Amino acid sequence: MPRLSLVFKKYFFGVILLLLVFIPLYPKFPLFNIPGTYVAVRAEDFLIAAAIFLWLIGHLFKLKGYVSETVYQAFVLFWLIGGLSLLSAILVTYFVTPHLGFLHWFRRVEYMSLFIIAATSVSSIKQAKWSVGVLFVTALAVIVYGFGQIWLEFPVISTTNKEFSKGLVLALTNGARVNSTFAGHYDLAVYLSLVLVIAASLFFYYKKIIVRVPVMVTAISSFILLGFTAARVSFVATLLGIALVFWLNKKRLLLVGLVIATLAILAAVPDLRHRMVATVTVNLMGGGGPKYTPPPGTVTKFTPKQKQADGINSPVSTSSAAETGAIAVDTVPGEPINTTELGVYRSFGIRFNVEWPRALNAFYKNPLLGTGYSSLTIATDNGYLRSLGETGLLGTLSLGLIFFIIIKKMLRFLKGSSGFPRFFIVGLLCSIIVFLVTATFIDVLEASKVAEIFWLILGLGWGMMRVYDHEKSGNA
Repeated sequence: MPRLSLVFKKYFFGVILLLLVFIPLYPKFPLFNIPGTYVAVRAEDFLIAAAIFLWLIGHLFKLKGYVSETVYQAFVLFWLIGGLSLLSAILVTYFVTPHLGFLHWFRRVEYMSLFIIAATSVSSIKQAKWSVGVLFVTALAVIVYGFGQIWLEFPVISTTNKEFSKGLVLALTNGARVNSTFAGHYDLAVYLSLVLVIAASLFFYYKKIIVRVPVMVTAISSFILLGFTAARVSFVATLLGIALVFWLNKKRLLLVGLVIATLAILAAVPDLRHRMVATVTVNLMGGGGPKYTPPPGTVTKFTPKQKQADGINSPVSTSSAAETGAIAVDTVPGEPINTTELGVYRSFGIRFNVEWPRALNAFYKNPLLGTGYSSLTIATDNGYLRSLGETGLLGTLSLGLIFFIIIKKMLRFLKGSSGFPRFFIVGLLCSIIVFLVTATFIDVLEASKVAEIFWLILGLGWGMMRVYDHEKSGNA
């Protein structure tokens, strides 16, 4: 048995590296659909299931020891409360369709299990370095493919609506926002944010030009492609994360360079610039350009589905009214005429008027346990309100406990660490901040590719801290 354990340790880490490559690069082709939703089971679900199965075989006799560790207890607690919330919604309040509720719950267990698998599979600092190298190489492939979609008409696989989610092979048209190998520009933006912040921190660790230059190329190209996604929340969150990286690594003069780079991106990417400006003028100040006023006697035909559909999410042309001289056919009186302002206006409106009130109403119905997974449909566009609505105070506090334990451990680790481990954890800590900020407007913990990679990388960081502390105490 000890020999089998050694063999497992030696080769299982390759499964972790495979997940780091496969999850971001393999497009979201559906294998088969689930009745009642256009969320599908995909290839990575089977790969993750296989990884969990292999991990259970290799760690079967260690499970009791893992359960005694606080961080793993917090994960189990969150899963149990989520399961209790789901049972309450199915058996008592009848808020959810059983198979959809269990699907959403299983997917959360699936994503978050990657933290435990990765954390318990790291046995050396060298392995952590290998994982970071694989992360950066994979990110470069994602970036190259993204630019290929912009300039070379590389195929797009999207899940931004029911039709696209069937696995249609599309192409970006004029004005559409880049997806790369992800299923939507928001998901791609969050992934690039995580990679960029980690690269920004590790840049200061690497001294050899042969390593430093590729890391710099990864960071710069990530920043540029992030601009092309025109994802405002992710862009602002990334700036905050990079600024925090510079601050923690005592490179505070580089904050000036960050401001210059930000202005350069805004100047080079009109779509991002226009959306940022529209966010201030339309959403915050309530102004903006001219509003639509129909001619006298005109009957406006309008359906709620049209208004809720955000054209910027799909690979179709979204050129502005100023360029085409036209007004979007589904524009209603009082809405902006300019299509960029219209998209920004509706993006905030659907959150503020529909999705967020729906989540709050669910919370009010059952403050302790919420109304169960899947009760808020596919999107809430706010991870915190979604958690409160679906799992109530108990579920939200248990999820917060996980982040509290991880962040507390990282802050304590930074006080007594050096070298690669310290720079890596600085990047991870700042990426958590980016993730949490982004969650105010995007359901990042429910976006499969993003959530899987996020928990996987955090698990690698946790495992590396455990190894570092063990080696340090052994040398003391």
